Amino acid sequence: MAIITVSRQIGSGGDEIAVRLAEELQFTLVDHALIVELLSAQDVSKSDVDTLDEGEFEGKQQQREQDRVYMDLLPTLIADLASKKNLVVLGRGGQCIFRGCPSALHVRVVASAKERARRLMDRRTIEEDFAVRLVEESDEARRRFIRYHYGEDIDDAVHYDLVVNTDRVSVGTATRLVQAAAELTDLMGKERGIERWLEAAQPHPFAHPSEAEFAKVLDFYRIRWEYEPKTFPLAWDDAGNATEAFSPDFYLVDFDLFIELTTLKQRLVTEKNRKIRRFRELYPEVALKVFYGRDYRNLLTKYGLAERGSSK
Repeated sequence: MAIITVSRQIGSGGDEIAVRLAEELQFTLVDHALIVELLSAQDVSKSDVDTLDEGEFEGKQQQREQDRVYMDLLPTLIADLASKKNLVVLGRGGQCIFRGCPSALHVRVVASAKERARRLMDRRTIEEDFAVRLVEESDEARRRFIRYHYGEDIDDAVHYDLVVNTDRVSVGTATRLVQAAAELTDLMGKERGIERWLEAAQPHPFAHPSEAEFAKVLDFYRIRWEYEPKTFPLAWDDAGNATEAFSPDFYLVDFDLFIELTTLKQRLVTEKNRKIRRFRELYPEVALKVFYGRDYRNLLTKYGLAERGSSK
């Protein structure tokens, strides 16, 4: 199916443009109301969704604990919906969720801070100082939201196929510009690309939750990695068949470095340590870094990803 993501600044008219696009193209609008509906079906309360509103995101500890709703659940729900319906995704990091998807068009709607403040004054009947502060606070909250959840800069134009400045372009004209871009890029003709993209974007079948958490740290810093890409034989029988092997958890492509996570209690790591010693004896030229329990937990705690009671 086809997807149009709309990232917008407060007062830019992006909300109105998204609504018009959905109505005129007969796409499903993924806005706050639909997100509440999707998450409610997963037993997530509306109050929890509201505290994570991107326009008011502060990145406080409470939000860090609740952000798993976004990191683990919401993108999956939206992607699943995209496999069934054509979507206009309003905010929520849609440009990051569907990054690289051939059947997605990413749009950014902006306007000058002065013009946006003027619009807020007119629509909400508020004083200029208050309107200016709302613009500044909303812009910073949205930057924090995308930076925290996806590790990206919301203002970086590289994330978008089309950036529309509504200082001199009306909502109607902006809507037609997006429709023209969708037509010129043959967006509807690429709608089957979502299926292949979703297959490629499926989460890795990690053997343990600790590996999934470590992968998030790597993704946050945009470190390229592969999961268990190679198995190293450690022992052989008389016929030359491998009877024992070792598969490091991760390979960091740009560092030519293998990573092994050993988060078991010390009394349980004896066998794994034996394998690691044997590996280093047989393959001294291969770089391997081992993360033991305390080091690993400290790393996850530092980035707000710690899991209580995990073992591997």
